[in-house]
Amino acid sequence: MSRLEISLLGTFRVHLDGNDLTEILRTRKERALLAYMAEEPPRLQSREKVAEFFWPNRPETYARMNLRQAMLGLRKAFGGEEQIADFLEVSDESIEFMHKHVWMDTTAFDGYIQSSKLHPHIDLHNCQECINQLEEAVDLYRGDFLSDLILNEVTGFQEWAVFNRERYFRSMIITLQSLARAYYHRSNFDQAYKYAWRYVEMAPLEESAHRLLMRLLTKSGRRNAALHQYQLCKSIIARELGIEPSPETQQLYSMILNNQPIERIDTGSLAGKLPKSTRGTRPLKPPTGPLYDPNTEMPLRIIFMDRLRHALMRMKRNQSNALLISLSISFPYHEHMTPELKKQIEVLLARRLAGTVREDDTVAKVNDNEYVLVLEDIHDPAVVPGIINKISKAMNSPLHLLEQRIPTRLAIGWSLYPQDGRDPATLINVADIAMRTDRLQQNIHQNQK
Repeated sequence: MSRLEISLLGTFRVHLDGNDLTEILRTRKERALLAYMAEEPPRLQSREKVAEFFWPNRPETYARMNLRQAMLGLRKAFGGEEQIADFLEVSDESIEFMHKHVWMDTTAFDGYIQSSKLHPHIDLHNCQECINQLEEAVDLYRGDFLSDLILNEVTGFQEWAVFNRERYFRSMIITLQSLARAYYHRSNFDQAYKYAWRYVEMAPLEESAHRLLMRLLTKSGRRNAALHQYQLCKSIIARELGIEPSPETQQLYSMILNNQPIERIDTGSLAGKLPKSTRGTRPLKPPTGPLYDPNTEMPLRIIFMDRLRHALMRMKRNQSNALLISLSISFPYHEHMTPELKKQIEVLLARRLAGTVREDDTVAKVNDNEYVLVLEDIHDPAVVPGIINKISKAMNSPLHLLEQRIPTRLAIGWSLYPQDGRDPATLINVADIAMRTDRLQQNIHQNQK
C-alpha cells in the first residue's frame, strides 16, 4: 500500500511514497481539489456539488467537464488509476477521499494539541509528554494554511480557506503561549524565549508577548536587551495603533529600568507565582519574518490581522461600528513592461489608495494585487456608500506614468462590524466574497462586449 503525505500548513505540498508530486499537479484547481477533499471530514461527496463548488456560476455541463479534467490531472500525477484508487474512490456521481493511508500535517497538528488537552496532568510545565507533543505541533506549522493557494474566482473555496487559516492561526498562537509559559515556570528561559519570539513574530501587536520577552530577558540576566524589547514594542504599537504601550507594559519597563524585583508584576499571559531566576546559557537571536511589503511599505497580513482584532475590541468597548473593505486592483501587464515599471505602478496605486482614507485608518496588502482597509468609528452606517464611491472613483482613474496612460480596474467588497459579523474571520469572508463577486460580474460583463 502506498503512503500519501499532504502538507497544508504553509505552502501546499504532496508526496507519494517519498516522491514530490507538488509540481506535477499542473493547475491550482488540481491542487485545491486535492487539498479540499483531504482536509474535509471523511464523507461521500456529490460530483455535482464539488463541480459547483469549484466552478460557481457556470453551466453544470461546463463545471462537470472541468471537474473531469481536474480528476484526470490528479490521476496522471499519481501515476495512473491503480495508484490513485488507494486514496480516491470515484464513481459517475460521487467522490470520496480515503484517509486511511494518508498523513496530513493539519490532522497531526490538531492531534498533538488535542492529546495535550485531554491528558490528565495538573500543570503543563510538569508534563514532559505534553510539552513534547505541543513542540511537535509547533514544528508542523510552517505558515498560514494554504498560504500559496489562491483561487480568486472561487468564492466558496476562498471562504473555506480563510476560515481554516484563521482557525489554525489561533491554535498556533495558543500553543506558543502555552509552551512559553511552561518553560518559563521551569526556569528554562532560552526555550521560553524561543516560543515567545515566535509568538511576537506572528502577533506583533500583542503586548503580553512583549512583556513576556522583557521578563524572560531580565530573568536570564539580559537587562539591556529587555529594555530594548520595550522600545521595540513601543515603536510597533505607536506605528500600528498610534497609542502608547499599556500602563501594565510601562510599569514593567520602569521596574526593569530601576532594577526593581519584577516577580509581582502581572504580565497578562503569566498569571501566578514566578519561578526562581537562573541565567540562560546564551542569548538567542530573534527570528525574522516579513511584516511589511518591501515595495509599497504597506503592512502585510500578520500586521493586518492584529490591527483588525484590536480594532474590533475597541469597537466593542466603544459600542461603535468598523468598516472592513476588501479590494482587488488590476492593471494591464504586457511583455514590454519592465519589473521596475510594474513596481512603480504598484507604489503609485498604494499611495493613491492610502490617500482615500484617514491617516489613522489601516491599509494593508494581503495578496499580490489585493488590499484591505479597516476604518474605525463609523458612527452612521449611512456614510458607507459614500466612502465606497470615493475609493472606487479614485482607484478606477487611470495612472499617467512615463508618458503612458495606464488604465486600472477595481473590484471592491465590504463588511460592517457588528452588522455583518463580530469576529475577524466572518468579516473577512463577507468582504472577500463581495469583492470577488464584483470582479466576476465585471469579467462576465467584459466578455459579453
